[in-house]
Amino acid sequence: MTTETLTWTPVAERLPDDDTTVLICTTGTAEPVWLGYRDGAQWRDSEGAAVDVVAWAEMPRGVR
Repeated sequence: MTTETLTWTPVAERLPDDDTTVLICTTGTAEPVWLGYRDGAQWRDSEGAAVDVVAWAEMPRGVR
């Protein structure tokens, strides 16, 4: 079994490339961690709904 450490990046520090799926940490939801992406202007969850994101992390290598 391989263990990976996720590095969370605050959105105020840096953003991922647009349309790249990443793990997102959201505010105001029952489940704070989701798959999501940035469409150039807005963060979206995996279903395309707009969300407020405070931090993001690259997808773990095992699921890329």
